Amino acid sequence: MTNGEKERSEKKRARTRDDERRPVWLEATESFYQKLNRIARRCELSRYEALSRGLDALRREVEVKNSALNQTIKNPGQSEVFRRSMGKVSRSYGATSSEEERRERARKSAQARWSR
Repeated sequence: MTNGEKERSEKKRARTRDDERRPVWLEATESFYQKLNRIARRCELSRYEALSRGLDALRREVEVKNSALNQTIKNPGQSEVFRRSMGKVSRSYGATSSEEERRERARKSAQARWSR
């Protein structure tokens, strides 16, 4: 097989792998299923729920990684310290406000989320 043929073959395989119409399980290996079964058993979840939660966790991880805070603060340790500090500030501020103020703030926050 020549270099050109190898390149075309690799490109074709890459296209096939990334084809969203192609069922994912066709590419899953035995080791993938072993890992999935092991994790699902350990977490006492169904395999489907383990996959679903894993995908949700991956999405959240990417959102945090691409957040405005992490784009501004390049050092991951610093952004985590800042995040924890702001959480403490938020909790202490919440403790000083009345139940009615907290309810109004939550209503406005929910309204802003749903109007996006």
